[in-house]
Amino acid sequence: MAAFALAVSGCSIDLSGLRPGGGDTPSPSPTPVDAKPVLDAAVKALGEMPAVAVQGQIAPASGGKEDKGDVNEVALTVTDSGAVSGTLQENENEARVMEADDKLFVNAPTEYWLDQDVANPDSDKYGGSWVRVSGSQLGMDPSQVLAPEKLAAILKELAPTKDTATLENLDGTSAYRVDLGGGEKNRVWISEDEPYRLLRMEIEELNPEGGDGGPRTRLNFTEPGSADVDKVFEDLIGAAEDDLSDSRDARVPVAWESQLELNCQTGGKCTVSGTVEDDSTGGQKAEGTVLVRLDATLQNDELGEKKCDDTASLKAGGTADVSCSVDYKLGASSSPKSYEVTGKGLLSTRGLSGKDKDQLVKSLKEQRKAANEGGAGDKQDSSEEPSDN
Repeated sequence: MAAFALAVSGCSIDLSGLRPGGGDTPSPSPTPVDAKPVLDAAVKALGEMPAVAVQGQIAPASGGKEDKGDVNEVALTVTDSGAVSGTLQENENEARVMEADDKLFVNAPTEYWLDQDVANPDSDKYGGSWVRVSGSQLGMDPSQVLAPEKLAAILKELAPTKDTATLENLDGTSAYRVDLGGGEKNRVWISEDEPYRLLRMEIEELNPEGGDGGPRTRLNFTEPGSADVDKVFEDLIGAAEDDLSDSRDARVPVAWESQLELNCQTGGKCTVSGTVEDDSTGGQKAEGTVLVRLDATLQNDELGEKKCDDTASLKAGGTADVSCSVDYKLGASSSPKSYEVTGKGLLSTRGLSGKDKDQLVKSLKEQRKAANEGGAGDKQDSSEEPSDN
């Protein structure tokens, strides 16, 4: 599946007009300081935070293949356990974003999805619903690059390119600018006074550890209060309990491999079966394992209508078989009669199984408890494959 969320015309972002002080020439530092100790202290403090709140812009890295849309605005709170809550603004459409246990969802109006390169049999149900997406579809996986400990590890690998840090006017606040390696325009701004805190970062390509490729970012940082962090968990738990049962999955485009089969036996038992395939085409690259669902309806004018359903797991690049049966329970007769039964099957996706949803709610409640007690939330290492339930 082609990435559908974020792109920028010209494959680059000109941030020259967004420099501290609105583009004014920065004032030189009257007392230059060593860059490395300032950066190390700020990164260490970042890694120990229970959560960060970020606000700013993201877009494909310079030289990326995507070439549509504009820079997108984000406002996200990300906890140390990788729980994420916030919004992404694409053009005129705002998408709510939530993530927990490495499961990323967006909830956006129909107009948002019309701008995305995604087509599934149930994509007409996406508007106003939680839809599971991959990090590449959203433009980044917030839990992998913005969780405090993980972002600190990323920044730690970007050594300063200059020995000294320069003092600049950052939106009315004095802050040290530290130029970083890994890109010509990689830099961070750190508070002038101790304890040093990360205030802003501009990174040309924000890659997760061990990853290849990431968005260009310009983000401001604050540390949310404990009440704000608790509200994040409250919102995530509420959404998981009330809304994720009907969530959909856009990570893999799916379609019937061939025509559905309908087989009826003497006695009235009828079975609908089919094979679902990954329908990726061209340069699309789907990710993960999705739940696919068959909803079948069988009909006879005399016998009436009966329904059945089945769910299976489809791994990107593979196929999955689904089948379900109904039984009209026709008794033995001295005058056997034939009935013409017709049927249809609808294909759809689900973002989570019932079992996975319950596990997600349980995990979020445990993370919330740990956060309220002042400890780090449990870092989850969840599988990409959902259960069949």
